[in-house]
Amino acid sequence: MSVQPPSDIVLDVARAADPTRYQAAATKLTQGSPATFTDALGEAAAARAGIPAIAQPSADTVMTRFRTAATLAAPGPKGSPAQQFEAFFLQSFVESMLPQGASAVFGKGNAGSIWRSMLAEQLGAQLAKSGGVGIARMIDAAHPGPAAPAAARAVKA
Repeated sequence: MSVQPPSDIVLDVARAADPTRYQAAATKLTQGSPATFTDALGEAAAARAGIPAIAQPSADTVMTRFRTAATLAAPGPKGSPAQQFEAFFLQSFVESMLPQGASAVFGKGNAGSIWRSMLAEQLGAQLAKSGGVGIARMIDAAHPGPAAPAAARAVKA
């Protein structure tokens, strides 16, 4: 099985367009000289003159940025383990509440489900960071970390 597209898709679209506009465009293109195109290009460049050009970094600057980024330590975990657990817990709740068939919002297929999951992850993390629902506090109260006994010793002394 083979696909045989029309020889010139643009020409077919032009033929399907308004015939008077097509004729006017074809006439304008055939009557124009190379100087006309150069003049139009010059006018477009002059109109763009008020827009500042973005300075491009040198190759050395770019390579320095890459080297710096490669040598930086990986970001550490955000929050205590109890907060991370609460964030994961909230992520599963949020993900179950997000609409399943919202392809207009998240996209279709695998990419849509990945974006949906990423949104749920970030919402869960932000909810936990802002105080959450109290799961992290209960875990911290039930299982004090190594810093808690040191603080208790300081109070007793």
